[in-house]
Amino acid sequence: MGSAFALNLVSKGNEVHVYNRSKEKLRELISKGAIAHPSPYELGKSVEIVITSLTDQDAVDSVVMGNEGALRGMKKGTLWIEMSTIDPDASIRQAEEAKRAGIDRLDVPVIGNRNMAAEGRLSLLVGGDERVFERDREFLNQLGSTVIYLGKPGSGHKMKLILNLHLGMIGLAFSEAFVLSQKLGFDPNVFVEAFNKTAQKNYFSEVKGPLIAQGDYTPLFTVNMLLKDLTLAENQAT
Repeated sequence: MGSAFALNLVSKGNEVHVYNRSKEKLRELISKGAIAHPSPYELGKSVEIVITSLTDQDAVDSVVMGNEGALRGMKKGTLWIEMSTIDPDASIRQAEEAKRAGIDRLDVPVIGNRNMAAEGRLSLLVGGDERVFERDREFLNQLGSTVIYLGKPGSGHKMKLILNLHLGMIGLAFSEAFVLSQKLGFDPNVFVEAFNKTAQKNYFSEVKGPLIAQGDYTPLFTVNMLLKDLTLAENQAT
């Protein structure tokens, strides 16, 4: 997802600096004009806004808070936009550490997929200081078509877990309904069309339904990542 964010920002005329542990993943971005750095620290020194989009909170801690982390290079007043899906408690801790270092931080996890990220059509779930949010709203509008401010630090990550729990459940429910429709003899396209003409239609049925009907299971998200998110949601509930 991070590469898609960067491609979107490059396409809109921003000077984009990038770091990735996998140099192979940087090739396309560099070819589009992005500037690569050998470490998060070097990147942090070079920019006014740092965006992180990583697998989990351990990766975020390593890339930002580590010995060669971006936080050590950031100047006071730098904005850190954290767009990964992580534990809200870790998000709050990171916000506190950033504040002590004089860094402004917003948690901004997203709803959408890589294609939507590359086109700037994501929904952004924002938590953090409202003053910082209002100051940098114009930049956030470049990343997503819908920007929702939810409150204090950690609020964005809390809402992301709630919505991903819902996504997992409706995905499971639609899949079970699809299998039953097959067992009862309906053509896949007939079932999906009928489903999407009723009040039960939803994002999953409208976007994924036609692909499932065609036998197209090209992944835009992994089961392991969804399991990670559902586990985080369960931990928040207990």
